[in-house]
Amino acid sequence: MAQKYIMGHRAQNRSLVARYVILVGILLLVSSVLQVSVLSRYRILGVVPDLMLCIVMCLGYFGGRQLGAICGIVAGVLIESMGSFGIILLPLFYLFCGYLTGHYARVIIPRRFSAFTAYFGVSLLLRGAVTLLYACLNYQNINLPVLLLYTLLPELLLTAALGCALYFPLMLFYGFLEKGYRRKR
Repeated sequence: MAQKYIMGHRAQNRSLVARYVILVGILLLVSSVLQVSVLSRYRILGVVPDLMLCIVMCLGYFGGRQLGAICGIVAGVLIESMGSFGIILLPLFYLFCGYLTGHYARVIIPRRFSAFTAYFGVSLLLRGAVTLLYACLNYQNINLPVLLLYTLLPELLLTAALGCALYFPLMLFYGFLEKGYRRKR
């Protein structure tokens, strides 16, 4: 009998896999609604921190490259479908960040908070480049120093603070998922 694998785990019990997928899906859906509606309404320093990047990076870091890639695509599609227009790059960007974070966390460097902050810092620099690309493609006259000082820098700093604050709650969430999965197998 052929073994079925879902997100790197052997699917012996469909209810456990369904629970896993539903809980991660609810987390991504609630996070995207929070980012698009709540955080965009109450802007801190005039920008919206990228909550979905934090979620995708943490889930990829704890769950591996398959979970990071799947969550990255889903998160990008959710954000783009809820509050975006024009060029669609975020699903590919989140896929790239989630997959590489999961790959390096599992294969090369052991999982520690310091390693996560290094991965997160690199992804924040890439996110700044994506934001700059969006601004260049959507607006004609761009004042680069003003864009860097009043848009990119606050967005990256707030997202970095949010990512560091969400690391431990998401580690507990992933531990809850894995504990339930391992206990009932």
